[in-house]
Amino acid sequence: MTISRRNFVRAAVGGLAAAALPRHAFGMEAAFDRNARIGGLDFGVQTFSFNGLPSGDARIPTIIKCMHQVGVTACGIQSGHVEPPGRTETGWWIADRNLPGMRESRERARQWRLTVPASYYTDLRSRFEAAGCRIDYFGMNFNETFTDAEREAELKAAKALGVKACYASIRLDECARLVPFVQAHQVRIAMHNHNNIHDPQEFGTAESLEKALAMSEYFMVSLDIGHFTAGNNDSIAFIRKHHDRILNVHLRDRRKNNGPNTRFGEGDAPLAEVMRLIRDEKYPIDCFVEYEYGTLRTPVDEVNACLDYCRSVLT
Repeated sequence: MTISRRNFVRAAVGGLAAAALPRHAFGMEAAFDRNARIGGLDFGVQTFSFNGLPSGDARIPTIIKCMHQVGVTACGIQSGHVEPPGRTETGWWIADRNLPGMRESRERARQWRLTVPASYYTDLRSRFEAAGCRIDYFGMNFNETFTDAEREAELKAAKALGVKACYASIRLDECARLVPFVQAHQVRIAMHNHNNIHDPQEFGTAESLEKALAMSEYFMVSLDIGHFTAGNNDSIAFIRKHHDRILNVHLRDRRKNNGPNTRFGEGDAPLAEVMRLIRDEKYPIDCFVEYEYGTLRTPVDEVNACLDYCRSVLT
């Protein structure tokens, strides 16, 4: 049974809010039920998978608790889960757009980014490390509303977090604007694809991703297998060709022809084949679970089910 994103978030809020614990509840002694390395591959989770997170001081402890419950130590964290809740009340995916009624919120976000000290991010990193977890990727969706100072501030934030790279759902024209900043700061940005194959500025095809890769050696790929499948692309061929420029794959299942998200193993995405390819060829590519299909169960239950599927095809 599938439900809409809106209902999914409502259903998730209750379960995740109840799971929130104070900061001191997480230490290195926390027991992990599962191994974050499955069949020779390193697994993590996108914090988007834990949608419906509480706001304020409960948010980060809840993310960490959820990571403990699914047994992974690494995450890719959304900017909306890092920045103050006042700027993300309408959702991280639209908070940086100049939509009607949001310009004041957009300006607050900008001013916060330009004035927050680096210690905010280093302290956040320390909180995860104290819990036996780590932030491997920082999700920041740069766009035309960003000032140059804001772009620079976000790359400095990524450095303070100590991440492997940013991952970003952006457009080709924004990539061009980012080139001098990534070159100056030597911060990698992994392009996260979607399934819009009709707009040449969107990352919906192999060709569009290759255009970004040609712009800078600091541009990489965070390949979303579900979106790539929905756009009728060949994930296996792309990974074979560009494995040296792919930092991670976002594992989720979807139907072709812009079809819906599904449980792992029930769609058209070649999840098993992708994981086995990475394992057999020993490609240094991280595998990150992204749960989005929506059920009436909690996100923790579903992420565990996704990891069980991965375990079943790798072991």
